[in-house]
Amino acid sequence: MPNAAPADAPADAPADAVAKLEADHDRVEALFDQLKQADEASTRKLGVHVCNLVKIHMALEEELFYPALRGKPAADEDKLDEGLVEHDAGKLLLNDVLADPGQDKLAAKLQVLGEQMEHHHKEEEDPEKGVFAMARKAGVDLVAMLRAMERREAELRGECAEGDFPASEMNFVAVDATPD
Repeated sequence: MPNAAPADAPADAPADAVAKLEADHDRVEALFDQLKQADEASTRKLGVHVCNLVKIHMALEEELFYPALRGKPAADEDKLDEGLVEHDAGKLLLNDVLADPGQDKLAAKLQVLGEQMEHHHKEEEDPEKGVFAMARKAGVDLVAMLRAMERREAELRGECAEGDFPASEMNFVAVDATPD
């Protein structure tokens, strides 16, 4: 059974990649809720923290999860593209917030980002049409993917701690495409 939790996993550890991504969603949404009551200094600190968590989460999905679904009979390619476009929309705000966490409109941008993420999470988690359901139907080895995600997440957290975490790259949106 490829998607069963390993016998040596801690009781609170996610069983597979989908469980890990869902737990990330819950954690990020809880942090966005905390931001609604935060004072200005806390908003800056918590805002940077949640933005970095979202960046790491998006990287795991874009580097490991979404590519594993491409070309599978159970995968809806349009739904995968839509998810990546939603990532791009979030990255516009993420990159802006992280470039200047002291900006005037920080709380408003974080509020909109939180709303976008909540919408995106609901779509990914949809039990019938979401990408998580697709992965289960496609027979992707989600336990092996979890291990790969854990390794990659450790690398990304290291980059973040060293202050060497680059701006998120876009999938489909050309941010420098301005009309003449």
